[in-house]
Amino acid sequence: MKIPLSIVITTYNREIELRRCINSIIEQEYDNYEIVIVDDHSDFNYKDKIIKEFNNVKYIYQEKNTGPGVARNHGIQNAKYNYVVIMDDDDVFVEGAFDKINDFLVKNEELNEPVYHFLCSNTKINENIDYRKYSFKEYLQGVVTGDTTHIINKEIFCGSNYAFPDSKIGAELLLWYKIIIEHGYLVVNKVVVKVMEDSSDRLTNANREITKVDLFAQYQRDIIREFEKDILQVGNINHLLTRFRGAITYSLIEGNRQLAMEYLLKSLKYSKKQLMFIPLFLLPKKVIAEMLRKYRQ
Repeated sequence: MKIPLSIVITTYNREIELRRCINSIIEQEYDNYEIVIVDDHSDFNYKDKIIKEFNNVKYIYQEKNTGPGVARNHGIQNAKYNYVVIMDDDDVFVEGAFDKINDFLVKNEELNEPVYHFLCSNTKINENIDYRKYSFKEYLQGVVTGDTTHIINKEIFCGSNYAFPDSKIGAELLLWYKIIIEHGYLVVNKVVVKVMEDSSDRLTNANREITKVDLFAQYQRDIIREFEKDILQVGNINHLLTRFRGAITYSLIEGNRQLAMEYLLKSLKYSKKQLMFIPLFLLPKKVIAEMLRKYRQ
């Protein structure tokens, strides 16, 4: 039995990477899938070129740039199969990826989870398991680190009114926090995607953090606003402090010293060590940005 899969790929200004990703799908020895591409209003519309080269794709070109969250929601809505694989356009599927996904879903159809998290090439997991559901506390403790590939059970996911937030940075993590708090973090110990590091605008790229600092600042603020109580409830103050440090640092680079001070003062109730950030308020934002760049490298 081969369960039909909808592969949703969001793309933005990555024609070469997208073509590589599609080829990794076509090379799978699996014939029960569809490819849904959502182009988040790329500067150069390569829709016709992709359709001409690959005649088995559904290509949706958005009329405005919305960010990956909204684009993924658009892809899920247009997927015709129940199991939806969320894929980044700059990564590739490993050999036999769809068979691994299919084997797990067939053997564990009783699980009925909204999302299954499969491993990527850079994922690290602390134990030798076939699969396991982790708690929010364990998730924050980093029992699984690195990227994961998400297989969405559309019936349960949409039936629970889940959707990716419209944040242009961090929409994915904001959603996973919510789902993990309510359902747990089900991780399948099978690598299905190879993470490629050749794209210049990956979230882990320090230069992007600086050029898009307003979005990164808002991302940290969103986590604090929405999940501060949940993080405290599981006793992970260090994780919360990390988010406060991010909000302070990005706000300073953004030039919003008043907001940075507000987050510094809020964080002091959790740790007086946050006072170490006070000297940063005396530095030009360009200096703080360079310090962040060197720290990330």
